[in-house]
Amino acid sequence: MRFARFVLIAQALLMLGFSIAYWLRPYEMANLNGMLLMENASVSHMRVYYGGLQLGLGLFLLWALRVPEYARAALVMLVIIMLALVGGRLGSLWLDGGELIGFDLGSLVYRLVAAALAGIALLRLRSNTEAEPEPERIEPATRRLATEPPKPFQVGKLPPALDSGVTAERTPKPFRRGDANP
Repeated sequence: MRFARFVLIAQALLMLGFSIAYWLRPYEMANLNGMLLMENASVSHMRVYYGGLQLGLGLFLLWALRVPEYARAALVMLVIIMLALVGGRLGSLWLDGGELIGFDLGSLVYRLVAAALAGIALLRLRSNTEAEPEPERIEPATRRLATEPPKPFQVGKLPPALDSGVTAERTPKPFRRGDANP
């Protein structure tokens, strides 16, 4: 679990750092990608989408540190997202016949390493839980039914448990208004 926590914390901090960078320096971050922000709407889009998305993902990774099941889900999400971004980058290179500029190459390597580390952490987390023995399941107690069907109740007749050896003094009597408290 330590390695998984390390991976989640490192990724969360990186995502939170990128989020702040996209919020505070949208022009510079866009220029690293070879983009030019010409309108206020494009600056807003850069802050909202890139900054906000990174913030949400980073906060989710920090939240997932609380419980091992959440950490597992966060690692799976991290692997899927990073591999999807790698696939998108490679697909874009293939479709556009482009070249990898410095930031794109660094981004591609970072995402591959992040996906690999998250995958290793996920495998290690699974192997640790498989080594622990499953607790033995205890079946709930059930009542056994008598072999004969129940007999209908008749008014005035005592149940079988009271018929056998219980005296009349011990059986409860009906309470009538005006009777003294027993």
